[in-house]
Amino acid sequence: MVYDGPSEERRQIEICFTANYQALCYFASSLLHDDEASEDVVQDVFCKVIVSGRQFESDGHMRSYLYIAVRNSCINLLRNGGQRSVGLDDDALSDYRTLDEDADYEMVRTEIIRKISAAIDTLPPRYREVFELAYVKDARNEEIAELLQISPNTVRVMKQRAKKQLRALLQDLYPLLFLVVKNLI
Repeated sequence: MVYDGPSEERRQIEICFTANYQALCYFASSLLHDDEASEDVVQDVFCKVIVSGRQFESDGHMRSYLYIAVRNSCINLLRNGGQRSVGLDDDALSDYRTLDEDADYEMVRTEIIRKISAAIDTLPPRYREVFELAYVKDARNEEIAELLQISPNTVRVMKQRAKKQLRALLQDLYPLLFLVVKNLI
């Protein structure tokens, strides 16, 4: 990203923070299994980016940098906070290689979830509400119809239309969706 000065740079980082904070915390938590520590890691990474004054070529470049920085911070935290802080034997090195592979998998998985969430947010408000009730909260059509004071048939139609819109928005992700779905089932 090319910036016009310090205030523009800070504004871009704030936008990036808002857009990526939750996903990065989820990613860190998948590695650390500690929500508080995950939030600390993500906040520290953002602070380091701000203090360094680092500039990025694009939003994608910044997001990649953040994921890698969060992954590395998580690995360092585990390495330094773990029982083997003085030296790593072969088993410990193997554990960290596995963690690194898991981090790459979780990075992709987190980004897919972020894109799915962003696509859901673009649905018309009523469709989004029906979709979230049906697929996130696992409510039945009759329950949704009663809650929203619409007919069960309208619920079915809205679910179908929402899925059709999401399919169109997420068509490029279809080959990767198994990464998310495989662990949710």
